[in-house]
Amino acid sequence: MGVHLMILQTLVFVAAWAAVGRYVDARGPIAFVRSITLLSSRVYSLASAALLALILTPQYEDTARLLFHASKFYEYIDVLGVRAAGGEIDLHFGFHHLTTPYLTYFRVLHNHEGWRVVAGLNSFHHVLMYAYFGGAAAVRSALPVTGTLQLVAGIAGEALILTRKTMHDEEPLWPNVLTLGLLGSYLVLWIRDLRMRLFSSEESSAPTKYLDVAAKES
Repeated sequence: MGVHLMILQTLVFVAAWAAVGRYVDARGPIAFVRSITLLSSRVYSLASAALLALILTPQYEDTARLLFHASKFYEYIDVLGVRAAGGEIDLHFGFHHLTTPYLTYFRVLHNHEGWRVVAGLNSFHHVLMYAYFGGAAAVRSALPVTGTLQLVAGIAGEALILTRKTMHDEEPLWPNVLTLGLLGSYLVLWIRDLRMRLFSSEESSAPTKYLDVAAKES
């Protein structure tokens, strides 16, 4: 897939996203979407586990890189599913899903030095994350750790590669600069989300804490 086709698929996705949004705004959430999303999450968790095994098997590197890139298009279902169910797409969610196909296109399909570590960590994170979306509540506490780890490891690895290439006058540098910028943006938005969720949970638990204290005092 060339860059022109990448841009075209983005336009198609954005058009579908907008169309689903208009439908939901006019007629309300689509009733059966939540059940489909639940099933899709369970399937994708298993698929991510299989992809992780493939990534860790050197003789299947070309296939693993292609499938890892292709998986980012499947994740468009997340955005469409959330929107179809009546949910809103926040900055992190939207930006991440719009840009990861370009990240994997330029840094996994092409210019793929050191790709396996980040792809493996990302796939492992998706095994847990989609299992959680599929109903496995027990893995929830691990998600902030695995989500942060994949981004920090990616940024550190990219910085090391970029430093080495700069010192040895190796080209091209732009795929690594692009990747570093995107991963850095994801990390900032990820931490922002974690802080917002923490703040939200503290606010929601405040009345409960107050009632607990009141009950003890009475």
